Amino acid sequence: MAKIDQAAPQKDEPVAESDHREKIKSQILAKTGRPTLLHHVEVCRHHNGNYRVNIWEKLEPTGDSAFSTPVHIGSSYYLKVSDSGEIIRCNPPLTQIHHSA
Repeated sequence: MAKIDQAAPQKDEPVAESDHREKIKSQILAKTGRPTLLHHVEVCRHHNGNYRVNIWEKLEPTGDSAFSTPVHIGSSYYLKVSDSGEIIRCNPPLTQIHHSA
C-alpha cells in the first residue's frame, strides 16, 4: 500500500472568552467591603457574561472541632458583566456590608 501524506486533522480552536474572575472579585469586595472572617470569594462563569459570586466566610469558633474551620456563604450575587469585565447589573444590588480594612 502506498503511504498517503496527510496533514494531521485540525482541531477546532475554542472561542476564547475573557475570564474576568479577579477583576470581578476586586469590584465586589470594593463595593461590599471585606468581611472580617473572609474565607474566599468564589466567582463562577455561567454564560453570556453572567457570573455567580459567593462570598464564603468563616464562622466564629465554637470549640466543637479543632480539625476543621466551619464556613458558610455570607453573601451571594448573580452578575451581568461587560466584555471588559465591568459589572453591569447585580442581583441583589451591591451595597456596603462590611467596613473595608
